[in-house]
Amino acid sequence: MNSIYDKLKQALRQAESHNSSLMVKPEVILWPDPESQWLDVIPVIQKELPQLLIYGNYDTSKKQGPAIWIKCMVAKTLPEANWEDSVTPIIYLPGISKNDFRNVETASLALQPLLEYQYTGTLFTQENGKEWTILALVENVSVGLGGSVLKDLDTKNALKKALPSIFQEEDFFSDKSFIDADSLNYQLLPDLIPSILKWMCKGDVYLQSMGPSKKEVFSSLCQSQYDFLPDEKNMITIAEKLGTQSNSWKQVWQLYAAAPHKFPEIEHLLRLAKPDDLGTGGMFAIPEESWPQVNENKEEELRKALNKASKLNPLEALTLLNSLEKSHQIRRTWVWYELGQSPLVDALQYLCQMAVITTEPFPHATIDELRDYYTSKGYLADQAMRKSLAAVKSEKDKTLIKSLIKTIYEPWLESITKKFQSLVEKDASIFTSQTAIPESEQYVLFVDAFRFELAEEFYERLLKSNYLVTLDSGWSSIPTLTPTAKPNVSPIAADISVTSDIKEFRPQLNSGKDLLTTAFRDALVANNFKFIASNSDIDPETPCWQEIGDIDTKGHEEQSEMVKRIGELFEQVQEIIDTAFEKGVKRIKIVTDHGWLLLPGGLPKTVLNGGLTEERWGRCALIKEEANTDLLSLPWRWNPSIYIAYAPGISFFKINEEYAHGGISIHECLVPTLIVENQNKPKSNARIQEVKWINLKCAVATENAEDGFTIDIRTKYNDEKSSIVLSTNMTIRDNKGSVMVNDEAESQAATIVLLNECGTILDKKLTTVGG
Repeated sequence: MNSIYDKLKQALRQAESHNSSLMVKPEVILWPDPESQWLDVIPVIQKELPQLLIYGNYDTSKKQGPAIWIKCMVAKTLPEANWEDSVTPIIYLPGISKNDFRNVETASLALQPLLEYQYTGTLFTQENGKEWTILALVENVSVGLGGSVLKDLDTKNALKKALPSIFQEEDFFSDKSFIDADSLNYQLLPDLIPSILKWMCKGDVYLQSMGPSKKEVFSSLCQSQYDFLPDEKNMITIAEKLGTQSNSWKQVWQLYAAAPHKFPEIEHLLRLAKPDDLGTGGMFAIPEESWPQVNENKEEELRKALNKASKLNPLEALTLLNSLEKSHQIRRTWVWYELGQSPLVDALQYLCQMAVITTEPFPHATIDELRDYYTSKGYLADQAMRKSLAAVKSEKDKTLIKSLIKTIYEPWLESITKKFQSLVEKDASIFTSQTAIPESEQYVLFVDAFRFELAEEFYERLLKSNYLVTLDSGWSSIPTLTPTAKPNVSPIAADISVTSDIKEFRPQLNSGKDLLTTAFRDALVANNFKFIASNSDIDPETPCWQEIGDIDTKGHEEQSEMVKRIGELFEQVQEIIDTAFEKGVKRIKIVTDHGWLLLPGGLPKTVLNGGLTEERWGRCALIKEEANTDLLSLPWRWNPSIYIAYAPGISFFKINEEYAHGGISIHECLVPTLIVENQNKPKSNARIQEVKWINLKCAVATENAEDGFTIDIRTKYNDEKSSIVLSTNMTIRDNKGSVMVNDEAESQAATIVLLNECGTILDKKLTTVGG
């Protein structure tokens, strides 16, 4: 009971009380309000006090009418008089003072029928006989809130304007030691900074969307706090203030920089407003980061320098890249980076990482030594290469990054592949000693072409979801093609014949059936494994095999463009894992068939005479029995008497492509196995209890929510990027939280979500923005 609303209702009910042994019950309660201060909140009070009538022009929807209508309502001769007989009617009199009732001779004819009520009823006034003003109720210690308010004219006007916003807000005055015009204006316009940015984007159209009071407050605060008058004629000057980030404009810039996509027109204004001279440094220099032209010029400088680096040897290129990184890394904190306008400085960080790893010598005395190097460090070169290419969009930039990859990455890729092939040629037991191992896990998720470096990145992602994860590596069966390699990691491996005939590198079951899709799934069932066609089929009580992923398909179709698909793959796999755990699965094993080589710009080609082969894929071929070849040849996994020849190094038998597998390289042959266990606590019983909108401020009461949980409001509940919240503090404290939302979302349907510290949604509630 600490809002103006609560105190006003309490005072009105107190006015109705009387000592029945000394006086009769008042016929009505007269509420004079000479300045009409309470008029805007009367409809709110009427929702709980249906006996509240308004003196004025006839409008039954507002329970408002002239004196004769009011007398009929008091007498309850009209159907609209829907309150209990024991309740005393309240007559609100906007624009009427107490003295207007006392001066019978001068009272207007319209008011005269109500004058008798001053004798049969009671006046709703303060103890000192004065009318109740907003200020009086806020300051009154015994009846009101006991707040401290500055009594200047600006504060009184601001209090009236802010009343609809603060009327039902609990503890507004108790949370503040002193109330003045600025604190009240900010309550009426709490989203001032976003409002400034929105006005800069929309101009007078945005001003016209404000009510008169809000527009007046906006103009006042703009002048007092930010030294400008919101006039479109001054827009370029105002944009320059934003770009200079001086004084209070620093906060405006920070909000813009945090969410630039919400204010797309600002970029053009900053472009027009850029001063000719930004200064030469020091405390009076104008920030470079504010102006899009500066970023564009630096991107072009970087482009020229990277082009130079692409013509150097790897060590020289590394030196130049490190120097460029020192000069340009600051731009990754600029707003233009957030807007995707700094693709080269984004790629630069990965180029540096790639160059550092690929120019260092690596151990390669044994296969185990080479594997240890790759799984601890070498894979980072592949991640960095992939991310450097994914960072750029234009064909010009792609061509540039590909040339750098060819200069720096290709020699390392060729070197590590040849060293691996040399070691395998001496001892191929990592492939020839493979045998079928019975599957002991209950839930196996097969992710196609999930090469080791992807698994490492996904491993880190799973840890952030608070799952218990282990990552191990093993060797694919060869050749590293799905028809050969996928059966080897499946629960049916023991059912496959090791004397199979080779048909497009596909084996047969012991029964003689060709291992096509139908036969594979039938064999799963025979081994008590259920094939999961969709997430809805997941059964925690039954051994399951599920398949996902089209990275291999995208790689063959899109070549190096597939680097932009990795995020999609991770989301798909994460969704399956989350769903399986929600359905009661305790532990998931993730396996894959093979890795792949990726060399943007094209793998080198090795010519193989077609007359020598029975079957040929990009990186391997089945050589005719009578043919001789110098190529590395190794036994097929499913029939050791059949030998497969492999392309040397990273070369390709067919046309010059960027993506390939089927060969012998650590990138193609080393495959990950992940075990994922759900160690998250059972889902919290925290929930959203109550939602209250006050204009664009949403107050949320929760139940069983820990301090530190957060709330968000989204147009798509499971997509954090659809958030419409402007507040930076969305934290729950003592089961309460509040946020401000974007005014463009007003009246839209949205979902309020309650999240734990990990960002997991614990509860959600539909709402309409603004109530």
